[in-house]
Formats: sequence, C-alpha cells, structure tokens
Amino acid sequence: MEKNLKILSDRECEILAMLAEGCTIKQIADKLKISESTVEKHSRSMLRKKGFVHPYQLVSWAYSEGVLR
Repeated sequence: MEKNLKILSDRECEILAMLAEGCTIKQIADKLKISESTVEKHSRSMLRKKGFVHPYQLVSWAYSEGVLR
C-alpha cells in the first residue's frame, strides 16, 4: 500500500477519495476551494500516472490496492 500511495500526491489522494464517494468535479472544487480546471488537471495526472483512461479505473485500482478503504 505504501508504494502505491507514493505514486499519487496528497492532493491527488484527496481528490481520488472524493471521486470514490461519487462527488462531481464541481463538488470537489467547491469543497477544496480550488477551480474545476485544477481538479481536472489532478484527475488527468492520476490517470496518466496509472495509464488509465477513465476515473472509475482509478477508483477500482485504489480499492483493490488498499489505497482507499
């Protein structure tokens, strides 16, 4: 698990957890007080780091690897 967490920044982990909860980009941006484009930038970064195409793949990976519980 620790190795997998190092792949993502703290902010990316925070956004990933909110995506897993079903939050929209707008809801995440509002909660974190950042722009929607910043949330999208972090999401794209996570997808690129893991080689995924869809955010649902990230969430599935995070649960299967113990990054999210």
